Formats: sequence, C-alpha cells, structure tokens
Amino acid sequence: MVDGPPRLSVPRSAWRVLVLVVGLAVLLGAQLRDTNDWFPLGSLSQYATPRASDGTVVSTYLEGTTADGEVVRVALSPGSVGLSRSELESQQLRVIDHPELLGDLARSRAALHPSAPVLDGLRLVRSSQRLRDATASGAPELTVLAQWSR
Repeated sequence: MVDGPPRLSVPRSAWRVLVLVVGLAVLLGAQLRDTNDWFPLGSLSQYATPRASDGTVVSTYLEGTTADGEVVRVALSPGSVGLSRSELESQQLRVIDHPELLGDLARSRAALHPSAPVLDGLRLVRSSQRLRDATASGAPELTVLAQWSR
C-alpha cells in the first residue's frame, strides 16, 4: 500500500522553483519598466486603462487598390499579409519613412492568397474616431500615413 504521491527529489524541486522565480522576475521587471517588449510575459497595461467616455479611439489599418481601381480593406493578420497588427504598429514609423515596405506586404498577400485580386497600391491609414458618452460621434478622421503603388 502506498502512503501518498511520490516525493520530488531536491534537484527536481529546485528546478521548478527556479523556473517560477525567473517567470515572476520577468513579469515584475516588465511591469516596473512598463514595457510590452517581453509580451506575453510583458506588461499588459494596454488592457488595464479605461478609455475616456468623451475621448478619441485611434485605429490603424491597411487599404489596398486593385488593378480595376476597387478599394479594399486588407486584414492585418499573419494569415492575410504575414504580419500582425501589433507588429505593424510597432514598426509604423519605419513604414512611414520607407513606404516601399508596404509593397512587401502586398507581395506577401499575393503569395498567401494567389486567387485574390492583385493589389496595385497599398496605404497605411490611421482612423481617429471621437467618442461622446462612449458612443462614436461623427465621421472618423482618416489620415494616410504611408502609401505605396506599383
């Protein structure tokens, strides 16, 4: 008859405690530095601050133009252009300085979606929407941050 679960050896227990301490140190360090560089172990402060009910919501998105002139919204995701929204937003200033990088995203979209219409142009657009009593008020203000065309 067994008296309980088997006990861990000292080295195995020490290894688990060390992993726990390192993980907690990373979380604490990211919180103190207020950085998201260590995500998902980094600061999650971006989710912890409420929006003012009379503030402004800013969103960045991609807008493409097909060969026949149709304007299409291009999803910012790895499955769409090979890049996530957060990755693009973290490189936003670089894209603004070098709009030809949008061409790389258009080519990536073409490779990921060969049956989709080819994009002759791609724009990085910022939408600023004013809120009044936590509800969208008026039309959003759109600003083209960067533009690429063939």
